[in-house]
Amino acid sequence: MNEQQLQELLSVYRYTRPMPAARSFSRLWIVPLAAALVIAIVAIWANSWHAGWRVLRAGDSISSATRIRIAGIGFVDIAAGSLVRVEARNRLRLERGTIHAKTISPPGIFIVDTPRARAIDLGCEYTLSISPAGGGVLHVSAGWVSLNNWQQSLVPQGASARIEANGHLGPPVFDDASDEFKSAIAVGNLTVALGLARRRDALTLINLFRNASEQQRMQVFNRLNELVPAPPGVTPYSIEAWWPLVIKASGVNAIKKKYPRGGYAQDQTYIPSW
Repeated sequence: MNEQQLQELLSVYRYTRPMPAARSFSRLWIVPLAAALVIAIVAIWANSWHAGWRVLRAGDSISSATRIRIAGIGFVDIAAGSLVRVEARNRLRLERGTIHAKTISPPGIFIVDTPRARAIDLGCEYTLSISPAGGGVLHVSAGWVSLNNWQQSLVPQGASARIEANGHLGPPVFDDASDEFKSAIAVGNLTVALGLARRRDALTLINLFRNASEQQRMQVFNRLNELVPAPPGVTPYSIEAWWPLVIKASGVNAIKKKYPRGGYAQDQTYIPSW
């Protein structure tokens, strides 16, 4: 709602007659009542998603092409044929279809649930598509998104990650990676993927540790160590200290993380919760 629309909505409460004499107070109750009404309307509007003149609250569904907004969060474009449910002020559920979200809220505030995973905004812009079977694709165009279920996949700007129908989360793969590398990652051909990996693809490789077998873990470790030499203390079973170097080598900004007392800043030591 813009300022003009709000003024039109409240115009019926505008008092236009001359101010009564100082000794007459019979109508002065209108002023506090109108002020209370303005406060109530603004509070409801600020805490509810809205699409045009329709105010959306928890439990409402959207199944048509719509842009919805909420103050302090941002906007979400819903594609035709999608099904989205409002779960809370900062949370939506995408059952099927496609959404495009652009947020202004601090990292970790805006959440989109899907049948197989949860997308947590880390200060970004992204597109998320979900098929009727529950699988889908997340593409991030700014910032980072964390995909979570029993796994975690951290997806940066300029990369995509797949959500399989069984809930398996694919690693982030950069848009500018070779088609052969993307295909090898998609089908799980580790030998081919490692041979084609660039230094920038180190972020994809470090994400492979979470599902690697004993033999695969050593293969990934050796190739990643060639692309981004491991710092002291890193082993195939303890890779936490490697993350900042890998993120830097991949050419993306560090993940933003909230301060305990509010606000947020670039966090150079973020460690995924595998």
